[in-house]
Amino acid sequence: MEELNLQEIEKKLNQEFASGQRIIFWYDANAAFEDSVGRLKLDGVILHRLTEQNAFRTKLLLEHDDTERRFLVYAPFAKPGVEENHLEDTLRYSREFYADKLSLIAAELHLPDRLRPALQKMEKFFGIGLKKTSGAGVRTNQFIERAKEAELSSSGEETVYILAMCVLSEARNSTFDSLVCAVLNYGDVGEQKVLSKFAEFDLEKTFWELCQSKFGYADPKPSLQKFTMSLFATYICRDFRDTAPKAWQSFLLEKASNVNVLLDNMMNSVIDQNTFDRLSEQMSSALEVPEVFEKIPLEDVLECAAVAETDQRIIQWMISRELDENKLAAVSGKKIPDICELRERLHFGTRFQWEYKALRAAYRMLSVISYEPKKSLTELIDSYCREDYEIDTAYRNFLYAYDQMEDTIPFEKLKEQVENLYLTEYLEKIVYAWNAAIEKNAMHRVIMPQSSFYQEKVARVKEKVAVIISDAFRYEVAGELFERLMRDQNCSAEMEAMMGTLPSYTALGMAELLPHATVSMTADYTVLVDGKPCASTEQREKLLRQESENSSAVDFEAVRSLSASELKQFSAKKSVIYIYHNKIDAVGEAQKTEHTVFRACEEAVEDIYALIKRLSKSGNIYRFYVTADHGFLYTRRRITASDKLEHQSSKGAFLDRRFVIDERRLAADGVYALPLGDCLLNGDDRFVMLPKGMSVFKAGGGMNYVHGGSSPQELLLPCIFVRTQKGLVATEDAKLLLVTNLSKITNLLTTVDFLQEEPVSDVIKETDYRIRFQTEDGEVISNEILYTADSRSEDPRERMFRLKFDIKRKSYEDNKKYFLKIFHEKKGTECLSRQILMDLPYTDDFGF
Repeated sequence: MEELNLQEIEKKLNQEFASGQRIIFWYDANAAFEDSVGRLKLDGVILHRLTEQNAFRTKLLLEHDDTERRFLVYAPFAKPGVEENHLEDTLRYSREFYADKLSLIAAELHLPDRLRPALQKMEKFFGIGLKKTSGAGVRTNQFIERAKEAELSSSGEETVYILAMCVLSEARNSTFDSLVCAVLNYGDVGEQKVLSKFAEFDLEKTFWELCQSKFGYADPKPSLQKFTMSLFATYICRDFRDTAPKAWQSFLLEKASNVNVLLDNMMNSVIDQNTFDRLSEQMSSALEVPEVFEKIPLEDVLECAAVAETDQRIIQWMISRELDENKLAAVSGKKIPDICELRERLHFGTRFQWEYKALRAAYRMLSVISYEPKKSLTELIDSYCREDYEIDTAYRNFLYAYDQMEDTIPFEKLKEQVENLYLTEYLEKIVYAWNAAIEKNAMHRVIMPQSSFYQEKVARVKEKVAVIISDAFRYEVAGELFERLMRDQNCSAEMEAMMGTLPSYTALGMAELLPHATVSMTADYTVLVDGKPCASTEQREKLLRQESENSSAVDFEAVRSLSASELKQFSAKKSVIYIYHNKIDAVGEAQKTEHTVFRACEEAVEDIYALIKRLSKSGNIYRFYVTADHGFLYTRRRITASDKLEHQSSKGAFLDRRFVIDERRLAADGVYALPLGDCLLNGDDRFVMLPKGMSVFKAGGGMNYVHGGSSPQELLLPCIFVRTQKGLVATEDAKLLLVTNLSKITNLLTTVDFLQEEPVSDVIKETDYRIRFQTEDGEVISNEILYTADSRSEDPRERMFRLKFDIKRKSYEDNKKYFLKIFHEKKGTECLSRQILMDLPYTDDFGF
């Protein structure tokens, strides 16, 4: 044991006395300084030698005869026990001095005597007795800092060892679970670098003894690789221990609840989840999870979140059922959409989010099998706006999700099936039925036409209103914006459809949305509003001002570039503002980018929503209309020669992929004609020719993204009216209620039922919670579950959910309090605390 030299002792003692200490006791158990203590130069301090016979005389001296001067009481023997020490009460208000490093550490930490043996076993760690003590000072200081935060007064020897290993492994906290996390994160588990550090200070055996006590890991030749395999094998089997695979029997640990707590908390920790993911991937390979899972019923792994192979297997199962067009396929009573929702909530749900979105969309596409469209135009419009538009949305969502996947190979056949279903079972049928109804209807009004938009909608708003016109923002895409607006606590919205104008292309659609008496088309097909040009934003602003002087027209990008003060100044004293947005059509019209049109749809929704919020906040505008000039058709299929219609149009005809305007009526198979004058409500005697189905005329441009023709996707346009609040509407977090009558825990695996009190709405917002069991002093004694309360169901039964908790295997004391706690994830506040009784058999984690 390394002794301090006299100079160091002298310095230390003088510091103690200078701080105001009057009496210092020095028990020198080995009498190592009996001959040299008298040489100490202590300023104004009297050296008093204590013997085994003068304790009473010493007490009289210190407490009666001389109560002013300072004394160093030196005893060349060990301190007697409390019962035999007549000076014990004097020691209580004095200070005890130690002259060896371990004693100084013990004194610094007020270490109980019963823990001194553990400290003495770590002499190497503190650099005692070593020729080279590199890093010993840093280790010692770090140990002391950690120990000061530990409850050493009630701890066992294992706590001392854990603190030292936490220092060596650079653990964030000083618990055993934190130590294991640090060990698993300390480089590759196969290299065992951290164990080499433990071995250097004679702590490796202790670490494995702790692992055996804590988790039940017992191995004659332990290694981090085998230990980690055991952890993950046990964790994966948490839900099907009775049918655990034979290949893993040797890896399964007895104290599974402690394993589950450890890995659950790693998985849910923002800091440790990357380590968890890395280890999960490595252990999947080491344990041959894909091969093992082939022999396990899917029901047993449905809720397994430990390895990504679970998601891969479930995804493959769902793909095969959808390819078989099996809508009734289920696992444990859950159909494909329910399984997708379940898996998305679990750990690897984010990694496979696009696969699950694609599967949900493909499942919705199965509903078009044997689809039969309505006959009359009124029925077709009503059916489309009520439910048929969701098929277009499902197709768009599938392709958008497919495009985001890193590996699309498993989905290629499903993509082909979705494409065929969408085209043959839905689009071709509904477009033919639509055009038959349009032709029969003879352009009679069924719903509000686009030409009436300004007079019937904009002109009737008595407050300042912004009209956002997004090029090709078709009805089903607008449906997503509408849903988002309805979820916003500061917005209310109403959505209806209006009938676009034939032919459904930009110049004509934009003209019809302006205030006008007539819309006409010149001989060279220039569109005029009341005889005036309307192609540019400046020209449209002039037409708007003719109707209302305080009107303006502006491009979306120009508005977005304005600062808050500029925006407020721009909107001041204006009554009507037309804002032109062009994201979808700009992408779709270009052959090089048309394949990304569905991404443009997502961006358009985001653009418009953000614009409404910004104009409401900074532009003092609280009333909005969102609409479009036309819609579009898009399929990912390859265009064949049979899809292209022949035509014998005149030299001066207006030829587009989905329409032809000509002075004479063209006769061709699959084509019908309407008088242009009927479409524009004027006396124009030309004709507009339209495909009856999905075909296109031979013309330039991209072939997958088209518009201009007659289909519900091209002609049914959104008309969304939005009101925003000037001030914030009071909102509440979705609250959780405890359903289970929980008063006692009698099993290490405990299930608890909760209820989301109210559905998420415009005033109730989705909220994240952390739920766990813990002691009164904050020790976590279960896995911690992160749960998102986001159910929108009005049925309380569908807002109930069950969570599983693994309680740590340890000794639970009768005089301690234990609680179930719910914490608000973002705020960190406690939302629920239920005291419970721990009625579990006595088990000691550290019984060696």
